[in-house]
Amino acid sequence: MRILVVGHGLIGKQRARAVVELAGTHDVTLAGTVDPAPRPAELYGGAPHYLRLEDAPPASYDAAIIALPHDLAPAVALTVAAANRPFLIEKPFGRTADEARAIAGPARAESFVGYNYRFLPNVREALRRAASGELGRLRSADLFIGHGGHPRSAEGWKLDPVRAGGGALIDPGVHLLDLLRCLEPALEVRHAEATSGFWGTGVEEDLAVILGHGSLIATVRVSLVRWVNGFRVELVGEDGYALAEGRGGNYGPLRLRLGRRWAWNDGRGRSQRETEQVKDFGEHDPSLTRELEAVLARWTGRPPPDAGVPPATLADGLATAELCDAMYAALHGNVRR
Repeated sequence: MRILVVGHGLIGKQRARAVVELAGTHDVTLAGTVDPAPRPAELYGGAPHYLRLEDAPPASYDAAIIALPHDLAPAVALTVAAANRPFLIEKPFGRTADEARAIAGPARAESFVGYNYRFLPNVREALRRAASGELGRLRSADLFIGHGGHPRSAEGWKLDPVRAGGGALIDPGVHLLDLLRCLEPALEVRHAEATSGFWGTGVEEDLAVILGHGSLIATVRVSLVRWVNGFRVELVGEDGYALAEGRGGNYGPLRLRLGRRWAWNDGRGRSQRETEQVKDFGEHDPSLTRELEAVLARWTGRPPPDAGVPPATLADGLATAELCDAMYAALHGNVRR
């Protein structure tokens, strides 16, 4: 399987390295990279580098990974689709649901959306425990991500309301929406509020959303003004809980705390925290590689690497885009400066 990586920024480089990493154990190779900026010729074992997608012959690759800013990705996805090649497109899969539909229409059915948080080992284990019923009926799901940013954040495309399509909600917030849909696809937006004004670009910078379905209440909290990176997924059911925290790097080590309801009430004099099972998955985030491994299994018709959460399909990406649109509609008039 020859994979072309379109985009060689921060995520594009990580995606290309994931292809090279899997080449040692899977029947896959990096067909090349595409980016207007030049690249050292010897990088990735000398895989070719193209300044434009048009320079890469369609016959030279079997599939593409698209890791571009939100405003540039749709046109490239349509070009890859016109070449009858499947793709893995970096989230959010369109700045709006309409843009996502326009991409999905001509795309190969076996194309996917890059929601790699599904493949964080602590999150993946928490989702598996919830899906198995081990936690009992879910009562609450609280998800948080905060970015520290840097003094020149406002100069980048990610805080440009046109190029990015929004602010904290669409990036990185859609990752959390995807995880919520893995837990309960029927969740509906009940209330949303946000603040703006620090970065001065007009996007929402600090966001809180409440969703619900049946007995499940879910909250999404996303911030671009926390000054320290953070990530948490807290799932609480009637029989127990799973609390995932960290995603490596400056988000902290990947850990998962698992507990049972009233486990302290066993006559042994322990606190609830002392009864918990704690899993430490280390400092390294393997999610991009694990996601690509699952996508490769779909592209090659091989069995998936495990029976956990599958990669996000275009239908999943569209549903998340629709949920994102619903949140923006709920935010209308509720963004304060």
